[in-house]
Amino acid sequence: MILILSTPNDDDTNLVMEHLHLLGEKCIRINDLDLFNGNTKMHYELSPEPRLFVENIFFGRIDLSDIQCVWYRKFGFFDKFKKKIRGETNIEMLEYLKLEYTTTLELFFDFLKDKKWLNNYLSVKKLNKISTLIASQKIGLTIPKTNITNTADSLDLNESYITKSIKDGTVIDVGEKTFFFLTKEVNPRTMIGYNHFFPSLFQEKIDKEYELRIFHLNGKNYPMAIFSQRDTQTGVDYRHYNYSKPNRMIPYSLPGELDEKICRLMKTLELDTGSLDIIKGKDGEYYFLEINPSGQFRMTSMPCNYNLHYEVAQCLKKMNT
Repeated sequence: MILILSTPNDDDTNLVMEHLHLLGEKCIRINDLDLFNGNTKMHYELSPEPRLFVENIFFGRIDLSDIQCVWYRKFGFFDKFKKKIRGETNIEMLEYLKLEYTTTLELFFDFLKDKKWLNNYLSVKKLNKISTLIASQKIGLTIPKTNITNTADSLDLNESYITKSIKDGTVIDVGEKTFFFLTKEVNPRTMIGYNHFFPSLFQEKIDKEYELRIFHLNGKNYPMAIFSQRDTQTGVDYRHYNYSKPNRMIPYSLPGELDEKICRLMKTLELDTGSLDIIKGKDGEYYFLEINPSGQFRMTSMPCNYNLHYEVAQCLKKMNT
């Protein structure tokens, strides 16, 4: 039996499950949030030996000892749980609830640790943006000049930079306003006069020809070119989507050396799947940016006809034998 650890409203999970059904494979899905809103019941008993049961209206009661393989899709996004307790403003209480939340989810990881995994949770948990950039350099990939600093004195005031989250971007609601923490262009001259600020990540702004979004699955890359630079709204980051005039997105053929280095990087990081972001600069260089092991891949699959949801389902089927 296949277990998918996911989160509500993830369409990639839905599509893969449809393919698994057509392939005749039995699978169950546990959403992180459903464990805390009562949609999925859980029972963990420690003696005489650890046993973990889950139950909901879709698959009944299941002993997770019967699971053969696990797809770690998306599992453990506290922000979605936090929205359910929006009225709670006490920081200490939120920190306590977050610890209880993550510890509960880790019960699943520990209980399932000896199963076959598509993206082992340990590899995903230890991944971070900075260590990934360092690892990519060691393999021979080019990255933009990158700094983490709390003072403008260490930046060249004559250069333009982009800034983004050191860990993960997010969306924060304050009253009736919503703030998106995505990649932004910043001119150091605007920071003159600030003696210090919160430690922030700055990268040189690459004059790009186009962006690449690459989905990796078990040693094979599925690349897509995004012509985001043609629109001022998406020029810095294609995720500032222009829904009225979407970017052109087409299949792409990677140079052999770049394709091989990406596969080596994923193997080094012990990741089976992930979405990679790369910029093709006007100088002809490819600049590696980051990896999202849980990134949605429908955006790559559908414009390029890669049928990635079927490929993931086939991979899980092989693991389930």
